[in-house]
Amino acid sequence: MPTNQISHILTIDFESWILSEKIRGGKLTNNELLHLDDNFVQKSLDKILEILNKYHQKLTFFVCFKLEDLYPGTIEKIIENGHEIGWHGYSHKPITNTKTLKSEIDLSRKYLRKYKIKGFQAPGIMFFKNGYKLLKENGFVYSSSTYGQPQNVIKIDGIVEIPVSTTKNVSFENSFQTTQLNPRSLLQFGLPFGSSYFWSLLGKKFYNHILTKASNKREPVNFFVHNWQITPAWSKSNEYIPDEKESFLKNPFYLPYKKNVSDMLEYLLSRHKFLKMIDFVRET
Repeated sequence: MPTNQISHILTIDFESWILSEKIRGGKLTNNELLHLDDNFVQKSLDKILEILNKYHQKLTFFVCFKLEDLYPGTIEKIIENGHEIGWHGYSHKPITNTKTLKSEIDLSRKYLRKYKIKGFQAPGIMFFKNGYKLLKENGFVYSSSTYGQPQNVIKIDGIVEIPVSTTKNVSFENSFQTTQLNPRSLLQFGLPFGSSYFWSLLGKKFYNHILTKASNKREPVNFFVHNWQITPAWSKSNEYIPDEKESFLKNPFYLPYKKNVSDMLEYLLSRHKFLKMIDFVRET
């Protein structure tokens, strides 16, 4: 059971490798996508729900809504287990302009309305300031699409923005310039340890220390992990394979994603208290 009293924010980016850029370019049919996915979506969901139920934790799932079209009932299953559904776009395209945001919303509209979705996290934590007004017009209440300090929530055009945790405090203006990891951006906003990219690099003891230290300061941590880091994806195809399965030379950026972090997830869930992001917004 969690031992500290302050609640941190841990969210699940619920995706599938079949939504990656290289596969989107192939313009495959839904049946072809389902064949490639080979029920990964459902198996990864079952594994995560099992772990969360074990530790009696309720989180927010930021779901790519294309997966609901492919596997009807996915959203209902998450809700029935007591978790919140947030929007992670429809197809996992980078949402960096109004045209793409409108298109992704239109494709997701029936689910946004049916489930009264309030939260958004941009794929890749890449968003744009003019997008908040459109989020508000479509019923959203909050977003978590920048880097910074989650206790320093910002409200813009009616949307509460909850930054993903970094080691340095970042101004709202600068947070829109930190979407690419490079020496300059790291100097500017510090280590974005809230990103799932660093889970395997930093390890469970680092995150346990960070969460404990933040709890003692009464400061929340906001971080996320992907479902495919908990249940590794697979492929029966010779043409398409998940990015994290590519060789190091072909895709060195994905090296940290090659390690399964399910044991780390359980370690943190057993020691710390987490809450749904909508509850954090209501408490702010």
